[in-house]
Amino acid sequence: MKKKLSLLLLIGITILAVGSSYAKQRPAEAIMADEGPVEPPDPKKKRPGEECSSDDQCQKHHSCKKTGDKGICTAPPRPKLPPGVVT
Repeated sequence: MKKKLSLLLLIGITILAVGSSYAKQRPAEAIMADEGPVEPPDPKKKRPGEECSSDDQCQKHHSCKKTGDKGICTAPPRPKLPPGVVT
């Protein structure tokens, strides 16, 4: 009787632990939706990969990084998704 009861408790605890960890995960669409809508690029400003001399010449949230003697507009790195998210 003790073996059956302990096995039943072990299975129940395992199911509760797996169920609660599964419920905490969010789909990739929900994570990306938190960022809001993407703004269209400004046609007057330079795109990533084009030469620049200051951050003001690049698109919003982009920066002018120096590589050698010239600057290049670069986009910010994409945020990393939490482990276990399938895209």
